[in-house]
Amino acid sequence: MKPNGSIQEAIALKDSEAPAKPAMWKVHLALLSAQIMFGAGSVVGKLGTHRANPVLFALVRDGMAGPILCLLAYAKDRALPQMKHLWWFTVTGAFIFLSQVCFIVGLKLSNAVIGSAWQPSQSIMVTAIAIAIGRERATFFKISGILLAFGGALFIVLYGADFEAGSSELSGNILYFINCLGTALYIICSKPMFSVYPSMSITAWSYISAAIMIVITALVVNTVPEMYNFLCDDCPAGSQWHVPPNAWYALIYWILFTSVACYILLTWANQHADASMVLAYTPVQPATSALLSFVIIQTGLSSELQEPGYNALGIIGIFLGLALVIHDSRRAQQPQGLPYKNVSSFDTFQTGEHDRESKGEQYAVAKHISG
Repeated sequence: MKPNGSIQEAIALKDSEAPAKPAMWKVHLALLSAQIMFGAGSVVGKLGTHRANPVLFALVRDGMAGPILCLLAYAKDRALPQMKHLWWFTVTGAFIFLSQVCFIVGLKLSNAVIGSAWQPSQSIMVTAIAIAIGRERATFFKISGILLAFGGALFIVLYGADFEAGSSELSGNILYFINCLGTALYIICSKPMFSVYPSMSITAWSYISAAIMIVITALVVNTVPEMYNFLCDDCPAGSQWHVPPNAWYALIYWILFTSVACYILLTWANQHADASMVLAYTPVQPATSALLSFVIIQTGLSSELQEPGYNALGIIGIFLGLALVIHDSRRAQQPQGLPYKNVSSFDTFQTGEHDRESKGEQYAVAKHISG
């Protein structure tokens, strides 16, 4: 009896030392606030890139956010990348580079609401890639969800599109697709790293790698007149390296809110909510962008925004596909059937002391890098 009593006392002591679980309304509020800030960020970014070089915008954003995240990561984890893993951070940085640059340039060329409408497709892309490489099983609900989301994305891109060479709207939608694909590839490729590094350290050092790539891109774009004129046809002559005041306001918002505040909120909320609950809030992002754009347009505060066209209805297909993938993920959590790894639910494959933390931060990282 004594050993059993000792075990029970140890369990009770461990439970008493565990942090109290927060009220669920706080978790919901954190998820809602983060998605609202992301949705507003698309509109703020659209306004900030008016008469501004979008590649330079991306460079300043990553160049400032990267060191901030590195300082926070080192203060929290005391972890530095090992030389043998630099190639790892180069790969993940390349996908962050694709995600960041394509989203910001897409905002410049296209519609802020359409940019937000693309974002829920990221988890669908993760699922599709995971099935293709054998990390997930193909099921009826997953395949149906992927097809529905793919159809919705095609509708966004093709309905009413101008297929003439140089069409900014079509180019913007293609860039949004690459933006979401880059985020999905980052999620897949960063998973093995969670067995070695904490989540924030992976994000921070990948950001540094991405910033270096954006520097090279900015040098190329700003020295090739054809590229610069296409990306920034409303910019004053000789302003390749100039950041106008309206861009600084947007940059401050993106760095403090979409980079820092949203990361903290999603990291905390994900520790207390399952992936299905988190993904269920993603429609708030395009809804916020649409509402904010409508208010700004109707009040005449800015003429740079435009209301979305009927092609925005393609988001319905993306949401339905996302709902099927979420449903399948919840079914997979049931005890029946063979256990398998579920990438689309943003769980991790890692083992080690950072497992619990990384599972909570995985989705925060995904949203953080996608713009």
